[in-house]
Amino acid sequence: MENGSTLYVPCKKRGWTIRKVGNLFPIPSSVYCVPFLSVLWMSSVIAQSSPRIEIPLNDDWRFFRGNFVNAFEISFDDSLWEKVCLPHTWNNLDGQDGGGYYRGPGWYRKHCTISENYSAKRVFVKFGAAGMIADVYVNGRFVGEHRGGFAAFAFDVTGFVSFGKTNLIAVKVDNTSPDVSDKCTVAPLSADFTMDGGLYRTAELIVTNDIHLSLLDYASPGVFLTQKNVTAGSAAVTISTDLRNDSKSTEGVVVKAVIYDRGGRIVAEATGKTRINPMTGKKIDQEATISKPHLWNGRLDPYLYSVVVSVYQQDKLLDEMTQPLGLRYYRVDPEKGFFLNGTPYKLHGFCLHEDKKDKGRAITDDDRREEMNDLLDIGATMVRLAHYQHGEAMYRLCDENGVAVWTEIPLIDYIVDSKSFAENCRQQLLELIRQNYNHPSIFFWGIFNEIENAKGPDPVPLVKDLNALAKKEDPTRLTTSAANMNDLPAAFVTDVLGLNKYFGWYGGNVRELGPYLDRWHNEHPGRAIGLSEYGAGGSIYQHEEVQAAGPLAPEHPRTNGPWHPEEYQAYFHEQSWNTIEERQYVWFSTVWNGFDFASDSRREGFQPGINDKGLITQDHSTKKDSYYWYKVQWNPSPMVYITGKRFTKRDTSLISVKVYSNA
Repeated sequence: MENGSTLYVPCKKRGWTIRKVGNLFPIPSSVYCVPFLSVLWMSSVIAQSSPRIEIPLNDDWRFFRGNFVNAFEISFDDSLWEKVCLPHTWNNLDGQDGGGYYRGPGWYRKHCTISENYSAKRVFVKFGAAGMIADVYVNGRFVGEHRGGFAAFAFDVTGFVSFGKTNLIAVKVDNTSPDVSDKCTVAPLSADFTMDGGLYRTAELIVTNDIHLSLLDYASPGVFLTQKNVTAGSAAVTISTDLRNDSKSTEGVVVKAVIYDRGGRIVAEATGKTRINPMTGKKIDQEATISKPHLWNGRLDPYLYSVVVSVYQQDKLLDEMTQPLGLRYYRVDPEKGFFLNGTPYKLHGFCLHEDKKDKGRAITDDDRREEMNDLLDIGATMVRLAHYQHGEAMYRLCDENGVAVWTEIPLIDYIVDSKSFAENCRQQLLELIRQNYNHPSIFFWGIFNEIENAKGPDPVPLVKDLNALAKKEDPTRLTTSAANMNDLPAAFVTDVLGLNKYFGWYGGNVRELGPYLDRWHNEHPGRAIGLSEYGAGGSIYQHEEVQAAGPLAPEHPRTNGPWHPEEYQAYFHEQSWNTIEERQYVWFSTVWNGFDFASDSRREGFQPGINDKGLITQDHSTKKDSYYWYKVQWNPSPMVYITGKRFTKRDTSLISVKVYSNA
């Protein structure tokens, strides 16, 4: 059933799902766990005030892996196609088996009825992502194309739909492997992970009034919150609203911005008037000041305000949007590391891919909550969302739980010297920033990952252009990059730097990490450096005897070989973390990786097609010994963990026992 703009969607396993759009008043985070009937009541009240309607489009799609030139036509017969629900990828199985995987076109078709009650409204279709290129058709007509596999995108389909009738939405998605000699290319050109194809996030129809908050500014929320001069005494916030008038006449509107604290009390508000010409957009800026703000203080106290922006014409509410506001200030010192709200704050955690066994990138928000629980349990204060824009729910979870975020665009490994490639990189950076601008958990915009290690054009001009774009879009955050050839010019463009270093895995000895970091720091004393990647493979099914209490280290396994014993991975992380912890100037560190993930080109370890450097297995069910090593270091809750529990078949009855404990 549908009640205003709140959709109660039946779910076979979990009763009813509530879809909230807009707010009459903000719902504090503490309310999310109130009894079920109370949530229904409050959502009903909110629904009565909100003119924006969001209709999920996740069920009852028809899918075909392959190509039909006329699959967009209304008369096309898709009755024999597979029935699927979103999120969906066609590479969830073949993308993790090491035997190669399908890269090419696939088609999705869905029939839906749009109420005649909406005939005076604007209708938009929005997709959370499509890998990698998507062509969208409505009722047999081409609507538009989106190039890039990880950001949301939206189209105005008002002129394409039929109200009160059945409509056809058809989407051709293509993840064909790009030819690096092709000048019309989409980033990334290559990467060490499976490039899943499909509609692997959710989709929806959005119905608005003619005057509304823009949905077409790179699929941003249309509201941007810029923090200025934040201290313990006060905080200034600029609220920028992107308005759109799709009517045929010039109209006057009132924009009201209200900031609520967690308890629902108003702490600041601003009201402004403007006139908008027909079929155009207009931006309005409003200023608000909060006295003695409650600061967002990471894992210690992730306090969130709510900002509700409402657009009125006389007394009629035309559109409304609620966004999170977490007030904080920070800096990175090249000698002393990261400071949050004037206090030293250690940033440590792991990198994260969107991937799960047998699901590929088509993970759900429940999967994301599971990942967040593991982040919190291990004691992480930071996550690097690699190597692309992640689903919006993960950024929200980081806001609510105080986990600092490094998020980045998929500029990885290879580049080409072409205008179209550079423009695609700019587009994906604009999408990343504008769609996620208001998330207080985000501190760093990542520009590239390891683009210096491939033969090709000089990457510096492209990196400088993207860095300047990021600073123009958002001067309040720092830019960063992940480099493994760290003395090349591209590594010196961004504000701060992460090093991808695998001493003890890709050659060398793990004990070389400390001298390397010291040497690099001494040679570049004004440059803030951290560790964006370090790690080693480890299988829960492979074990070897180690003289844990003695002077002998485990034998270094062959990186690209079939033997990746869990004991070596644990030893690697014990040594690496001790090295990092001793160096205050290392401003952050993120293990590669939180979970084993699909990389179908790999032929190593216990299972081909998997990068097994995760602290947790790909199915998210088993935490490796190395996970508990970090939990002992990062999580202050007392614990004792005995390693080697899976090593049950041994060659000797006399064994060494290694215990992790912070007690």
